[in-house]
Amino acid sequence: MVTPFEKRILEERQRMRESLESLQARVENFASGDKSKEVLRKTLQYESTGHLDFALFPCPPVIDHGKGATLYDVDGKAYIDLHAGFTVNVLGYAQQEINEAIKAQMDKVIQFAELPMESRAELARLLVENTAGDFEKKVMWAVTGGEAVEIAMKLARWYTGKPLIVTHWGDYHGRTAGAMGLTSKAFMMAYSYPIPPMDTAIVKIPFPYCYRCPFGKEYPSCDLFCADQFEKMFESKETWLNNPKAKVVNVAAILIEPFQSSAGYLIAPLPYLKRMKEIAERYDFLFISDEVQSGMGRTGKLWAIDHAGVAADLITAAKSLANGLPLSVVIGRQEIMDSWGPGAHSSTFTAYPAACAGGVKLFEIFERDHILDHVTEKGAYFLDGLLDLQRRHPSLGHVNGLGLYLSIELVKDRQTKEPAAEATGWALRRLLEEGVICIYSGYYYNRLCIAPPLVIQKEEINRALQILDRVLGEMEKRYEIH
Repeated sequence: MVTPFEKRILEERQRMRESLESLQARVENFASGDKSKEVLRKTLQYESTGHLDFALFPCPPVIDHGKGATLYDVDGKAYIDLHAGFTVNVLGYAQQEINEAIKAQMDKVIQFAELPMESRAELARLLVENTAGDFEKKVMWAVTGGEAVEIAMKLARWYTGKPLIVTHWGDYHGRTAGAMGLTSKAFMMAYSYPIPPMDTAIVKIPFPYCYRCPFGKEYPSCDLFCADQFEKMFESKETWLNNPKAKVVNVAAILIEPFQSSAGYLIAPLPYLKRMKEIAERYDFLFISDEVQSGMGRTGKLWAIDHAGVAADLITAAKSLANGLPLSVVIGRQEIMDSWGPGAHSSTFTAYPAACAGGVKLFEIFERDHILDHVTEKGAYFLDGLLDLQRRHPSLGHVNGLGLYLSIELVKDRQTKEPAAEATGWALRRLLEEGVICIYSGYYYNRLCIAPPLVIQKEEINRALQILDRVLGEMEKRYEIH
């Protein structure tokens, strides 16, 4: 029997909230010290429980300051940062050169109504000249990643005159009204009741999550079966995508994360990305790469899509552009970027000069200190350490990594791949207690995601691996994973 509205909604919403008393108990039981407790009590007293903090951790650390890839809370406890604030703090904390560049700009003017300024124009040049693609490019500025995605959606539809945008199940593209239609997160959808995201011209296809292939195949013997299935959608008149008889394609763009971040740091096979670009070219629609988390050197190349040898028509980027200040951008083909007129999109704090000044200095440091080379080297070192842990820990079902974009998937049994969700949540809390900050995510809440500041040192990587080794051993004993 179907549950009636009156009972269903009340029960569902109760399961999705948590009482203030329960959150307060977490603070008293798990906060690292008295100062942390004081701040967290104040947070719960004056801030909405809808913020992300208590969703990321049973009891979030109260950060006071940082240096390099190490954070310190208000009680003086040190943490190795394997999170970087969702990849925002790309060159770590107390980065004096970037901070001085930001301060110097702030002493001139912080922001004024989107008017052109020197730091903004220079950062645009740097982004354009360092982005792959044998064609002229321009940028369109914004503030948040979600807003950059909104711009890309609007541009794709404006330029092509087509309605549909294709994306992956599991992609995260933002929580604003348009981007939310692309973001496949059940818990976010539930918070939209009773009005769902309004953009209905969205088509979703499976992501190539090869460890748990939705088609039951094995890579690479599958010969990219998932890409074949996508292309077959253009061969039939019974899909929205194409009218083969009239030769009318209804797709404006495929807008995807090349590597899925919020879904657990999943790395798509590089030939798959190349194939998606080929399909886009064959059927004459745009290929858009969302690099909000995977971009700005995180994977060892400036943009993740570069690993596949693919030049995207549009790239969306944010988070790490200014090492801590909010800034986002769409980088793309000149003819697309210039296809609309002045005022087509506007946002008051777009490309404010202080953030752009930080971004200019960040590029200077990237080039001078060969940051991308170091990311490749340290990422390979970290990945080798995780693979060594996999050989010794039966709970470690899947490991992937490219540069300093890594993750591990925890299972109860390697043969059945049964997700160890509860155990993963327990391990996250223990890692925090032991001084390691990372996040857990994944399709089944069973992946630990690793994205440290790019300046992390090998000694810190070794220490993090040692702690992870110990915590995994404790977890396996507690949850009887053999």
